Parts: sequence; structure tokens; C-alpha cells
Amino acid sequence: MIRDIRIFPEARRLELKFMGGVSIQDRLDTLALVAPLVTNQHLDRILINFSAAWHEPALDKGGVPFEDTLRASGAYAGSRVAFVSRPHSYAPAKGEGAASLGFEFRCFSGLHAALAWLTDGDEAG
Repeated sequence: MIRDIRIFPEARRLELKFMGGVSIQDRLDTLALVAPLVTNQHLDRILINFSAAWHEPALDKGGVPFEDTLRASGAYAGSRVAFVSRPHSYAPAKGEGAASLGFEFRCFSGLHAALAWLTDGDEAG
């Protein structure tokens, strides 16, 4: 479930924090809910914190590409999206195919590295 939504207008940043079990539909619903905020407030730095959450139902193997969820929402073109999660062998550091969707996407295991990348383009991961 979504735990927290925060907007930092001066940094053009939206932060989403998920906690507990999160289904694919939960992701889609949340990103659809905040898409108008992204558009109306000109937010182009998105932090999706999944470090206190898990997939529900559990994923047997491989990940569900978060890029697909972002594509379904339609409002993230031109954005830089940082996804913070517990380390998984199936989560690529750089979002594959994100450039063709019109946004940058990176996975991080820590919040500080994700914020640094969103803020100034630091390539730390």
C-alpha cells in the first residue's frame, strides 16, 4: 500500500513511499493518482521508495519491470525516476528501455544515492 506522498516543488520532486504488500494494481492505481500532480506541478524528479515493501503476491522469479507501470500511467515523459528497493538480482541498475519511453529510470538500494542522482545527475548507484 502507499504510505506517503510528498511534493517538493522547489526541487521539482515527488516522493512516493510504499510499505507492506503491494500488488501490481496498487502500483498502477498510485501512479495514476499522482500523474496529475506530476503534470500540473511540473514535477520531473520522481522517487519511488519500495524499500519497506514487497510484491504481493510474491514474485516467483524475475521482476515486474517498473517501466511498464510508468508507461501505463502516461504522465512521466521527460522525468527522471529513481526506484529504491531492497537489492534483487533481477532489478537492473539502469531501467532497460526507459529511454525509448521518454524518461530516465534507475534502481537503487539506498535512498541517499537515489536522491543524489535525482538532484544532480550523480551516476552513483
